Amino acid sequence: MGKYDVILWDFDGTLAYTGKDVWNSLEYAAAECGGTFPKAFVENDSNLGLSVMEIYRQLDPYPGEKNFLRFDALVTRHYRELSDYNDTYLYPGILETIHQISENGLKQYIITMKPQEALERILMKKGWESLFDGWYSPDSFDDRDRTKSELISHVIAETGAKKYIYLGDTWSDIAASRENHIDSIAITYGDGETRLLLEQNPTFVADNAFEIGKILGIGE
Repeated sequence: MGKYDVILWDFDGTLAYTGKDVWNSLEYAAAECGGTFPKAFVENDSNLGLSVMEIYRQLDPYPGEKNFLRFDALVTRHYRELSDYNDTYLYPGILETIHQISENGLKQYIITMKPQEALERILMKKGWESLFDGWYSPDSFDDRDRTKSELISHVIAETGAKKYIYLGDTWSDIAASRENHIDSIAITYGDGETRLLLEQNPTFVADNAFEIGKILGIGE
């Protein structure tokens, strides 16, 4: 039996590498708006942490702010409706870790800022939906969008377990864990900046899936 009852996973940069497919959608929208992104900008996945407006402003030639809403809509349509997510994959060893967690009788949920429609389309296309007990996005609720901290709080209230841990690759993941008084694992192989992760004083740090298993006390 593991040390925890419920494992909470971030998605992008923790469970799965999604950067290339996100860039594909951004570049599709850029081309439709008559521009391109600088090569060095696209090669740095940390730029995906910028707002869509900040990314849009890197377009050359710049189409002007009047075309931003069209660009944003094109990105959304391509990523949620047109992309086959051919370049999205689980990080090495993650699938085995997920199976080990399940074999130990632990619940697993995805807590992500990715919109529900996009997340569910990826899960269905990749055949990953059966790996998890559930998932929550900011727009999973009818009344209003939720923050990551609120999503964690919802799962805690819904499941009523004793011990939770959240795995994430950005500083905000660790902060959301602390706000809910649960343990955290800072994931250093993802898109987040390690320095900012460590500044949040995570409970644990993992550089790969094997280290995640050791921390969780599974597969030993």
